[in-house]
Amino acid sequence: MLRRQPRFNHYIVNMEKGIFNSLYKYLIASQEQARQQQTASPAWLADKRNAAFSVFSAKGFPSRKNEEWRFTNLERFLSADFTFQAEVVPDQVPAALDGLEASRIVMINGRFAAELSDPLPDGLTFLDTEDALKDERFIAKFETIAADSENAMLALNTAFFRECSFLHVEAKAIVEKPLHIAHYYTSHAEAAFIPYRILVLAEKMSEATLIETFHSDAGAPVFVSYVSEQFIAEAAVFHSHILNDLHDNIHFIQHREVIQEANSVLNNSNIAMGDTALVRNDINFRLTASGTETNLIGAYLLTGDQHVDNHTLVDHMMPHCNSSELYKGILTDRSRAVFNGKVFVRQDAQKTNAFQQNNNLLLSNEATVNSKPQLEIFADDVKCSHGSTVGQMNKEALFYLKARGIGDETASRLLMEAFLVDVISRIEVDALREYAERLLNKKMAIPSLIGDGESLAESSL
Repeated sequence: MLRRQPRFNHYIVNMEKGIFNSLYKYLIASQEQARQQQTASPAWLADKRNAAFSVFSAKGFPSRKNEEWRFTNLERFLSADFTFQAEVVPDQVPAALDGLEASRIVMINGRFAAELSDPLPDGLTFLDTEDALKDERFIAKFETIAADSENAMLALNTAFFRECSFLHVEAKAIVEKPLHIAHYYTSHAEAAFIPYRILVLAEKMSEATLIETFHSDAGAPVFVSYVSEQFIAEAAVFHSHILNDLHDNIHFIQHREVIQEANSVLNNSNIAMGDTALVRNDINFRLTASGTETNLIGAYLLTGDQHVDNHTLVDHMMPHCNSSELYKGILTDRSRAVFNGKVFVRQDAQKTNAFQQNNNLLLSNEATVNSKPQLEIFADDVKCSHGSTVGQMNKEALFYLKARGIGDETASRLLMEAFLVDVISRIEVDALREYAERLLNKKMAIPSLIGDGESLAESSL
C-alpha cells in the first residue's frame, strides 16, 4: 500500500542544500531569545524580522549546490565562532582621505559615530537607528527595494541586523560636496558577526555623490553582512562609489539593491584593493521607467588566497534605457575571482542599449577566474552586447617596453597599472581616484605580482 510522504520531507530536502554550521545554530538560538525580549521593537519591524527568520532558518547559509553560490564556498569562511558583540571602542578610526572635500560620516561596526562625524549640508539628512525607525519615509521604503523572499543572505540580514541608517536627499537639492561614509570594523579578541543596513532615498530632480570606503583593524575574524537599499526617484542623478580596503580577517558580504525611476541617472564604481579574505557583492539595479541611465565600473587586484565574487544584475523593465558595465581584475598566487553579470531586457523594454564586459589578467597558474556574463533579451528592437576575456601578460607589449630600456619589473607594473587604470580613471572624484591609484600602487609592490614576462602567454591586454 502506498503511503503519502510526510509534509516535512520537503523541508528536509531544502535543509540539505544549505549550510547549517555552528554559526547557524548560534543565530537560531539568538533569535529565539530575542523574540522573548522584542517588546521594544515596532510591530511592523517585528513582523518583517519574523518572516525573514523563517526564510533563513529553512534555508541556512547558501551552499555550492545553490547556482548563485556554486563558485563561492561559504563554509570555508564561516568556520570561526562568530558571535554578536557589545559596542567596541576602536583603537583608531580611518583618517579622512587626503584632498577629499566631503562631509564625513563614520560608522563603527555598523553604528553611526556622531562624535566622529561632520554636520551635513542643506539637502542631506542622515539618521541613526533610533531616529530611522521612527521616520515615515524610512518605514515606507524599508525592505520594499531589497525584497527577494527567497534570498537566504538577505533574510539573514533582515532577521538579525542590529543597526540601520537612513540617508535622505531632498527633492531638487543639488549637493555639490560628496558625502563620505567611512565604515570601520573592529573585533579585538573574539570573532564578530556584524549585520547592518542603510536605506538611501534620492528624491526627484536631486543630485548627490555618496562615497563609501571600508576599513578594518587586524584583530579577530569579522563576518560582515551589509545591505544597502537605494531608491533613485524621477530625474535624480546619483553617483555612488565603493572602495574596499579591508584586512584579511574580514569576510564581507554585501547586498545592494537599487530602483531607478524615469529619467534618473546612476553611476556606480566598485573597487577592491584591500587584502580581504572574502568579498561577495550582490549589486542589483531595476530600471523601472523609461529614460534611465546606469553606468557600472569595477576593478579588483587579488593576491594570496583572496576570493572576490561580484554578482551584478541590470533589469531593463521599460523602453528607452541605457546601461553599461565594465569590470576588470588582476589575480595572482591562489586567488579566485567570480564575475556573474546578468542583463535582463524585458518584452516592453524596446530601444534598450546595454553593454557588459569583464576582463581578467592571470599572473599565476594557481589563480582562478569564473566569468559568466549573461544576456536575456525578450525585446526585438535593442542593441546589446556582452563579453569576457581571461588572459596573461602580453609578450609583445613587454618586449616593446623592454626594447626601450625599461626593466622587467617596471614593464610588468606599467602594463598592470594600465590594465586597471582604464577603469579607475573613470572615477570623477579626483581625491577618490588618487586614493584608489595609491592603493593599486601599494599592492603592486607585492613580489608575487611580478612574474617572468617571458613565461606568460600572450593575451588581449
